[in-house]
Amino acid sequence: MTGILFPPGGPAWPKPPDPGGAFSVRGGVGGMQFQWQELTDAAARLAAVADDADAIYGDLMLAQLALQDPCLAWVPSRVAAQSAVAEAAEMLAKSIAEIRDLAGEVVAAHDAYRLAEQAAAWGMDQVHGATWWVSTPLGMVGNEGRPTRDGAELAIVHVPATLAALMGLPPSLLALAGRSSAAASPREAAAGLVGTANSFGLLRAAPVSVAKTSRLVGEIRLEPKAAALLERAEAAAAAGPGTVEILEVRTPEGTRWVVTLPGTQAAGSAEATANPFDETGVAEALAGNSRHTAAAVSRALAEAGAAAEDPVVLVGYSQGGMHAANLATSEEFRARHKVAFVLTAGSPVGGTAIPEGTGGLHLEHVQDWVPGADGRPNPDTRDRVTVTLTGRAATPKGEGAGLGPGHDFANYVQGARQLEGSRDPSVAASSAALGTALAGGGAARRYLVTLQRQSPPKNTPKAGPLRLPSPPSPPVRPPVRGVPR
Repeated sequence: MTGILFPPGGPAWPKPPDPGGAFSVRGGVGGMQFQWQELTDAAARLAAVADDADAIYGDLMLAQLALQDPCLAWVPSRVAAQSAVAEAAEMLAKSIAEIRDLAGEVVAAHDAYRLAEQAAAWGMDQVHGATWWVSTPLGMVGNEGRPTRDGAELAIVHVPATLAALMGLPPSLLALAGRSSAAASPREAAAGLVGTANSFGLLRAAPVSVAKTSRLVGEIRLEPKAAALLERAEAAAAAGPGTVEILEVRTPEGTRWVVTLPGTQAAGSAEATANPFDETGVAEALAGNSRHTAAAVSRALAEAGAAAEDPVVLVGYSQGGMHAANLATSEEFRARHKVAFVLTAGSPVGGTAIPEGTGGLHLEHVQDWVPGADGRPNPDTRDRVTVTLTGRAATPKGEGAGLGPGHDFANYVQGARQLEGSRDPSVAASSAALGTALAGGGAARRYLVTLQRQSPPKNTPKAGPLRLPSPPSPPVRPPVRGVPR
């Protein structure tokens, strides 16, 4: 199924595919949410103009009173001045009323559009809730046995309520299951699953260190375009397991940095390995907000010479995109680095709240279930643009399907090239923001950093009685000179 998911809460309708390429766009300056915000801002500005006009009207009233002073009775132009002020006051009062009426109409239009969209979203959600068990398998039939992005989102949203109904739970619990499946944070659910795995010694995240410090390996010419940046993810993966690429772009406006995080480098086991980008890395991104990876990347940037005020662009494919989005939300990471832009491809980042003002471009494919693994679409905001590739993808003969044809890295790079020169306002604005973040690109020094996960504890923690922390020990006082201890 390649339909549109509308969970409760009502995201805006995405725009139709761009005439210059096989993709659709959601969010950005052309998104519905931004247009609604523009309506709200316009109403506020009109109200402010009316308030200013009220002040001017008060000044005109004072002028009329001043012209009625008997001392001005013999001034020849007094009558003409009184007439002019009275006429101006009348016209201004009429204009104020019209401006306030217009502001009210804008607010009413905004409310009407919002209610209509929410009603449509609710209706679509009811349809999807009743048909997902048919549409999701049908989508898998046409996608080499893998769920589509929307099919994965639908399943994650509606499976809990459906299972509750099949188990014969009371309607009250059924309603509760429906609400929780739609509103609960996927990160909370992921944390619970990862916690269960941890109890069996699996998917145990651990601190990540910089095994090999930042080393300069050459210089490249970097174009400030999405496709050129995504290609760096392949270069990072080719450099070896656990390797992150850092680019130092020196421009007349100052130094810019690009951090590229690779996709999952599977170990074939749920036991943590030394490679922080193995399967356990996915668990850390979902349930641990990439805490260990963020600390290691921050150290790597510092070793390469990045200053706190230098803009940083974070790039990642699949698991790497999850880490990139998490780094952009990390207060600790942002306290040390100025995150200017986040670029992801094939990554489930819908539940990651990237701060306002940080640009984001997310590439997804209708046949890729991985971006839908978090159960929700990406937010529709001015700063974040989601481009959904709609071109048909298929696994080449003789090659393994892996996670499915839609998740193929080469398809995402090719899709990113389609964005170049797009007339879509959201895509154009996002491309401009990326170019600004990199100050036009240019020559870039290339550093490679190898990250290594420390060995997690082997023993399984056993549940025991709750113990309060011991009080802190009294401070050790230095001995008094000349007096033995």
